[in-house]
Amino acid sequence: MDVTPIPGAALGAVVHGAHVTGDMDRTRFEAIRAALDAHLVLVLRGHETPSHEEFLAFGRRFGHIPKTGLTSGAHPDHNEILIVSNLVEDGRKIGVGDAGWMGWHTDYSFRPRVSQVGFLEAVEVPSSGGGETLFTDMYALYESLPPEERRRLHSYRVRHALRTGYEETIEEELQGEVSLGENTARIQPEDGTSTIHPLIARNPRTGRRSVYVSTLNTKRIVDLTPDESRELLDELLAHAGDPRYTYAHTWRPGDIVIWDQLGTIHAKQAFDPAERRVMRQVVSIFDDPTAPWRAEATA
Repeated sequence: MDVTPIPGAALGAVVHGAHVTGDMDRTRFEAIRAALDAHLVLVLRGHETPSHEEFLAFGRRFGHIPKTGLTSGAHPDHNEILIVSNLVEDGRKIGVGDAGWMGWHTDYSFRPRVSQVGFLEAVEVPSSGGGETLFTDMYALYESLPPEERRRLHSYRVRHALRTGYEETIEEELQGEVSLGENTARIQPEDGTSTIHPLIARNPRTGRRSVYVSTLNTKRIVDLTPDESRELLDELLAHAGDPRYTYAHTWRPGDIVIWDQLGTIHAKQAFDPAERRVMRQVVSIFDDPTAPWRAEATA
């Protein structure tokens, strides 16, 4: 297995020869985890195409993979697998998404147990180009801020909610805001379509901190007035897409990209709607909902 940083890219590396199944040996798995910590985005190439079961088993090495909770748009036999596609067959969309621009986000930020690693595989890609996925480093944003600004941001909490238009596709019993406060009931992996989180997240593995906001799912900094919230969010999100901190991935069929969901946000470039684009995605989440919000790692 070979890990090569992407020349000229702000982040990212290409991994050749990974064994994309759940029975990858521990040495190779730890090498991939270390590469992900170092590069934030990994492009896996030169592997055999995994079955749905193998894809899920590989993802589960990185953490729990919840069901999507979608009543349409997920794989019919494996609800944990999201189908990302613009295709319509027999008058019905086979997945979620379309050919337009999709704004900056990190998956499941609206849930109490947020995502830690994303996995996206290209099944079909537009032959004429387009549909690139962009990744921006939000650790870099935090680390670029002066100390007094960092301290200020640590005092804020942010409401994240499922983006408008998806509510009708989520199972009704999973909807609603979930609190991480004094409620002692166990938080389920699929709970909630709205949650309040601290504005600053901390990677429990590396200790790096990121500014945990996005354009699609961040609704408001609840400790500020609406106008103050909007002004600060606009200021922070101006970082998204900055070439100094962003990698744009041009897909090849068979690519599997895995990325650090806590420290990056991602977006999708538009493509010709007459072209076909089919992807499959799974997301691993934190088992402990408080893990990304602790000031320091527990002893």
